[in-house]
Amino acid sequence: MDRGHEATIVVATRGGRGHWKIPSEELERIRTGEMEGAAEVLGADVVFLDHKDADVPAGDALREELVDVVRRLKPDVVITFHPMVWRDDHRRVGLASADACFKACLPLVETDYPAHRPVPAIYFIGRPMIPVQPDVYIDVTDYMEVKIEALKHHESQWVKWEIDDDGSTRPLEEVIESVKHRARQLGRETGVKYAEAFISQYGRRKTLDLFP
Repeated sequence: MDRGHEATIVVATRGGRGHWKIPSEELERIRTGEMEGAAEVLGADVVFLDHKDADVPAGDALREELVDVVRRLKPDVVITFHPMVWRDDHRRVGLASADACFKACLPLVETDYPAHRPVPAIYFIGRPMIPVQPDVYIDVTDYMEVKIEALKHHESQWVKWEIDDDGSTRPLEEVIESVKHRARQLGRETGVKYAEAFISQYGRRKTLDLFP
């Protein structure tokens, strides 16, 4: 973005089932607006696939859909969920995205769009079911405040979702500090103030070349 790149966030659902009290249709409207606001802060476009929250399809159906997404958007790099995270929607998106990156490059696989070969998926670290060791760290020190500003837009995710036993909501300041704490931990592992961590089959040197 500020270095001349273009970015598109592909969102599988509109998050319509992820709340204790807000009705699904209303929640979808709220979270669509939150996602669009966060994307504007980041300077990214947004594409919604409009699957139902907690019902993202597994396997071939999602992979075929993402093949056309990859071919239409023509990304150089695809960053997605690690396929061994706890949340099933996230896990399905991560695996299907990686498979779609390969299939999208095959010219004899005919769809409405021509073949395109992106870098196979680079996984960001979420909450993996098994221990994983990142092999790529990106210094995000100069962009931490932008990340926090984008995070603030997801109010229904962070402030109105995590309800304690006494019915109170988790303060936004606590969420922000949690995010910064994780980024500081990753930064210490690589000698910078704040970092993000990824897993890539290319390893550190080649992957860093993709983020000039």
